[in-house]
Amino acid sequence: MHRLPLSQARPGMVVGRTIFGVNGDVLLRRGVVLSERYIDALWSRGYASIYICDGFADEVGPEEIISETVRAAARKHLGDLFTLVRGPNPGRTVPKSEGGSAWLAAAAPLVAQLSGDVERIVEEALSAEVVDGIISLKSHDNYSFEHSVEVTVVSVMLGKRLHLPLNVLRQLALGGMLHDMGKTFVPTEILNKPNRLTPAEFAIVQQHPTTGYEIVRQLIPAEESLLARHVVWQHHERQDGSGYPRALRGRNEVQGHRHQRYEAGQILLVAEIAAVADVYSALASDRPYRAAMEPDQIVSCLREMAGWHLNQEIVRRFLSILPVYPVGAEVVILTGEYQGYRGVVVSVDPKAIDRPVVRVLFDPNGYAIPPFEIDTQKCDDLQVGTAGRLLTMAS
Repeated sequence: MHRLPLSQARPGMVVGRTIFGVNGDVLLRRGVVLSERYIDALWSRGYASIYICDGFADEVGPEEIISETVRAAARKHLGDLFTLVRGPNPGRTVPKSEGGSAWLAAAAPLVAQLSGDVERIVEEALSAEVVDGIISLKSHDNYSFEHSVEVTVVSVMLGKRLHLPLNVLRQLALGGMLHDMGKTFVPTEILNKPNRLTPAEFAIVQQHPTTGYEIVRQLIPAEESLLARHVVWQHHERQDGSGYPRALRGRNEVQGHRHQRYEAGQILLVAEIAAVADVYSALASDRPYRAAMEPDQIVSCLREMAGWHLNQEIVRRFLSILPVYPVGAEVVILTGEYQGYRGVVVSVDPKAIDRPVVRVLFDPNGYAIPPFEIDTQKCDDLQVGTAGRLLTMAS
């Protein structure tokens, strides 16, 4: 099974992973044979890629960190809350609590449902050792909701690595789930624009953290959301002060219990954690202006962003649980006895995250061979690389 750009999908191919709609409804189940109609329907819904079964290691794939039941519930409840907040007039200003008791009353059960989803995500994510299996296929319509779930999961896993107490993890998770709430007031044509934003358009986007902060402040009492609302407000700030909306600065370290102490002009630790999770999910996802990056490209990009954009200590901790070559990744052997052979990653040891077990499937000429597995931990002279990117470069 492998991920394929939708532009390369052809009738007769077999769907490798079930595709879900905005409300958790099944669009195409695993095992369905693609037709022109199905491919056109995916295009019309804004999907850019699909998982395909090709007869080689189709059973290999990352284990889901959270169940599809929990993911679907969170996706739906977040979507319902976004719809309520947006209201019937997408261009309106942020609703005010003054005189808006009916609005707040309508939001209360949705907030309660979402809080329950966050509790379940925290419970399931805390047991995971490696960041794998959280990136879903996204359409233009469900990107914000799927992305928010992924940010929540990664934030919890990072918070665990940083030994944050459970009450802080819960607020971090809630902030991750709601971090893009302010985008309900950004026009869709700007959010999905495939080209570079104009200065005026970017100025509109830069308002969404403050807008989201104000919404969360109205929706949830301070004792339940003080840290969460600051995640929403600060997740686009940068270490060097070049971020928005307030040009706060970071210190590129994880010091004591800084997540509980406010310092003027400084980014809170919980927001720095969410920023790393936000960037990771965005890089790993298809966007209107680019395809999802390969796993090794994501690692390189995060390293480049550490220090000036992202907290370098948090990035270092994150890379210790982020496989360069995750389960299911197609790789090519670069050195050693099997140089040029290609295969797929079948397992990753959390204690040796950059040395996976590879199932070799093809010889250097591209011919299928009887599969065999190589544990790269036991082969010091063997290095692997991303097969897709290398093949593209070679052509």
